[in-house]
Amino acid sequence: MATKGLKTRLAEADELLDRGLYYGSAVLLMIIASAVFYSVVMRYAFNAAPIWAEQAPRVFFVWMTYLAIAVATRRGQNIRVTFFIEMVPPRPRLIIQVIMHLIIIIMLVVVFWNVWPIIALNLKGTMMSTGWNNAWSFAPLPISCALMTAYEARWIIRSIQQYLETGDFKDEGGMVPGSDD
Repeated sequence: MATKGLKTRLAEADELLDRGLYYGSAVLLMIIASAVFYSVVMRYAFNAAPIWAEQAPRVFFVWMTYLAIAVATRRGQNIRVTFFIEMVPPRPRLIIQVIMHLIIIIMLVVVFWNVWPIIALNLKGTMMSTGWNNAWSFAPLPISCALMTAYEARWIIRSIQQYLETGDFKDEGGMVPGSDD
C-alpha cells in the first residue's frame, strides 16, 4: 500500500478545511435566520422578545462573515477590478499582481497583530444578554487573517511558479476546489 505524499495530505487537509469553513458559515447563516425569525415572532406575536435576540445573532454574523471571507479568498471569489491589469503583458502583470497581494498580506498581518490587544481587553467583559465573553465577537478576526495570509502567499507562489514554467500565468484569483494546490 502506497503512502500518500506530504503534498497530497496537505491538499486534502486544505480541502477539508475549506469545506468545514464553507459549511460552518452556512450553518451559522441558518442559525442567524432562525434566531432572527424566532425573535421577530416572539416580539410581535407574543410581546415577549428574548433577551439574547440582538447580541447572539450579531456574534454569529461576525463569525459567519470572517469565516466566509477566508473561503472566498481561497476560491478567488472576492470582488476585484482587473480590466486594466489584464491589458498589461504577462511579466509586468505578474509584478503588479504580486505587489497587490503583498500589500494585502501586509494589511492582514497588521490587523492580525493589532487585534490581540482588543481581544485581551474584551476578555474582561461579558455580554449581558448571553453571558458570553465579549472576546467571542473579535475571535474570528485573527483566524480569518491567518487563513487569508496563507492563501494570499500561496497565490503569489503559484503565480510565480506558473510564470517561470510557461512564461505566462492565468490569474484565476484563488485556489479553486479540485485544483492541485
